[in-house]
Amino acid sequence: MSDITNFITALEAAQKKEKFTAEVQEAAAGIDVAALKAAVAASLTMDETDTISDEAQKTALQKGFEFATKVVMMLKTAPGPFEKKDLYVNFKIAKGEVLEKPGMFDMVKKQLYGAWEKVKHFSPEKAQALYIEHVNEFIGKYGIRDE
Repeated sequence: MSDITNFITALEAAQKKEKFTAEVQEAAAGIDVAALKAAVAASLTMDETDTISDEAQKTALQKGFEFATKVVMMLKTAPGPFEKKDLYVNFKIAKGEVLEKPGMFDMVKKQLYGAWEKVKHFSPEKAQALYIEHVNEFIGKYGIRDE
């Protein structure tokens, strides 16, 4: 089971309105923490293209992902470009977005596209769980602002 303790601690603080902006608190509202933990654990252990069949877990994972997109903006220090690469790629897959092949001289976009090409077959649930896992790591590494 994946350890997303930092993420869950931030989620619970937002749900209790102890920390963060109203927007982050609103994103945390109504997320079933137990279902989210189970969904992340299941998603990270299932095959790359499998999907979650339990509706409560699927909903919790989707809402947890949306919360993660808000709370990542609360990091005390922004991750570097190479660290953000996996976050960006998983965000795109989770949202069902397709990256266009970049021009020959756009090296940054070429790296992003190359990373996306390797995982574009992942299910949205797998990408959401990986996104949450990355945000959890960033919270542990960089800390988060209260507001």
